[in-house]
Amino acid sequence: MDQADGLRNLFTKESCKDKLIKTQSEIQRAIITGQYQRLDDLMIELEKAQVAFESTIN
Repeated sequence: MDQADGLRNLFTKESCKDKLIKTQSEIQRAIITGQYQRLDDLMIELEKAQVAFESTIN
């Protein structure tokens, strides 16, 4: 792996981690504000974000 691949992997991992954290925050906000109709879609997003993040862990 060259330096560019290493940087790409690092940025991909950070991006996936940020998406995971953002989605978790959106779920919390939806629960707090009573927007329960959004939860199904947000849980699907959370699962996708989790899978993407896990794929970046070597």
